[in-house]
Amino acid sequence: MPAMSSIPHLNLVVAAAVILLLIFVPFLRRLVFALLRIAIAVVAAFVAVAGISMLMNNETIYEKPGAKVRIIRFMTVDNAATSEKGLGTATCKWPDEPGASSAPVPGAAAQPESAETEDVYPELMTRSFPGISRQKLFDLSQQVVNSLGGWKIVKSDPHAGVLECIYTSRILGAEDDVRITVTPKGDIELCSRSGTERKGSTSLLGVFPGDFGANIGHIKQFYETLEPKMDEVYKEEQEKENAKKPHGGP
Repeated sequence: MPAMSSIPHLNLVVAAAVILLLIFVPFLRRLVFALLRIAIAVVAAFVAVAGISMLMNNETIYEKPGAKVRIIRFMTVDNAATSEKGLGTATCKWPDEPGASSAPVPGAAAQPESAETEDVYPELMTRSFPGISRQKLFDLSQQVVNSLGGWKIVKSDPHAGVLECIYTSRILGAEDDVRITVTPKGDIELCSRSGTERKGSTSLLGVFPGDFGANIGHIKQFYETLEPKMDEVYKEEQEKENAKKPHGGP
């Protein structure tokens, strides 16, 4: 017990010694203040870069599942996948990953219902378009990708309903992989990952584990561009159905 009680006194002595050194040793004082200014500048620059990146990715921290969860994800996760419930834990395998099949399917590990409600991202909910042929959805998906700046189709497989794309950022020129899968039941699923996750990648960006919301942003951008086109398709289909109906007499 005496040893434990002496620890606070020792801490006070050390603190007092540090303060005295800062007061009476100008060089040390200047060095500490310089380091503090550098640290503050680095933190400010990081926050600015993070904010600008999220704006460019069309992402925000203020939507579900909340600012804290989104910030942690944007700083620590560099991939995203759609799922029926829009869970942030949804994952998908890529062809160059160990154990991946030729046609990976996004999915999510089972979670308790309470945990799911805290992990729902509206952008990651799989969009379904019933009543539209798979080929039509595939063609429209190609049109969307070709209309988006920075996107490029690198592989197209109409039989499997898969488009593999690369997104190149405007500023850093960093590449992200995006895979779009049109299912037979009319779902359009997406997976997106940072290029640093590719097997054998040597990019220096790989030292940072997050993506500032880029991969969720790619999925959001695709869906937001696709949905107006789908509204037009459904409108045309409705007009065709109306034209087939017999018109009543006067």
